[in-house]
Amino acid sequence: MARRERFLDDLLAVATQLPWQAGVGLAVVSFLVLHFVAAAFGVAPAATNLADMGSVVGHQGVHVFALLFQFILPPVFLFGAVASFIKRVKGRHLLDAAAIDPRGAVSAMGWRDFEAIVGESFRRDGYQVDARGGSAPDGGIDLVIRKGRERYLVQCKHWKTQQIGVTVIRELNGVIAAHEAHGGIVVTGGGFTREAREFADRCKIRLIAGEELVRLIGSGSPIVTSPPQCPECGAEMIERIAKQGKFAGKSFWGRRQYPKCRGILATT
Repeated sequence: MARRERFLDDLLAVATQLPWQAGVGLAVVSFLVLHFVAAAFGVAPAATNLADMGSVVGHQGVHVFALLFQFILPPVFLFGAVASFIKRVKGRHLLDAAAIDPRGAVSAMGWRDFEAIVGESFRRDGYQVDARGGSAPDGGIDLVIRKGRERYLVQCKHWKTQQIGVTVIRELNGVIAAHEAHGGIVVTGGGFTREAREFADRCKIRLIAGEELVRLIGSGSPIVTSPPQCPECGAEMIERIAKQGKFAGKSFWGRRQYPKCRGILATT
C-alpha cells in the first residue's frame, strides 16, 4: 500500500512539473488506453487444465489493474494539470508585479517566487520551460529551457548578499556535459566571485545578476543570445562585467584575447 501511494505521489509531482496541456492530454490518453485494456481482458480464457491457471490469473490481473487505474491515473494527471496551470498564472502575475520595481521585488521575494519569475521570463522569450526543482537528483537544476533544438540547464540562486563561487559553476559545467546540453545559465539576486566569472568565460555558462537581472525582469529582454562579432577583428565576443570606473558592474561584449584585441560592444 505504501509503495503504491509513493508511486502516485511521484507521478503527481511529475504531472505538476509538466505543462498543464500535457497533463490534460495524459489524463485523456490514460483513461482511453486503460479502458480499452480493461474491456479487452474482461473475459478470461477457460482453463482446461492446471497448466492454464497461470495464464488465467495473469489475464485477470491485467483486467483488474486496468479497471482500477482507469479511475486513478486520469484524476492524478488532471490534478497535476490544475496545479501546473495555477503555477503558470502565479508566475505571470509575479513577473508583472516585479517588472515595476525589479530590485525591490527580488530582495523581498522568496526563492520559490524567484524561480517562478525566472521561468516565466524565459517563457516570454519564446522558450519551453520545464521546472525541475533544485532538490531533484539532477545536479541542482531548477529549469530546463528549450527553443528549437537548443537545450539549456538553469540554476536559480536566490542569494541576496552571498556571492556564488567557482564550485557551483564547475559542478554545473559537469552536469551540462553529462546531459549533453547546449549550455547553462546561473541566475542570482546576489553576485559572482571573480573566479566564478573567469571559469564561466571559458565554458558554455552564462551568469545573470545585477543590471542584467534587472533588465531580464523589467523588460523581458532575450536571455540567451548569439555572441556578436568583434568590430575590429571579426572574432566571436564574450560577455564581460566592468570591474572599475563609472561603468563598474555593468556588462559589455569584449574579446577573450584582451588586451591583444581591445574591441568592445555595449550589451542591449
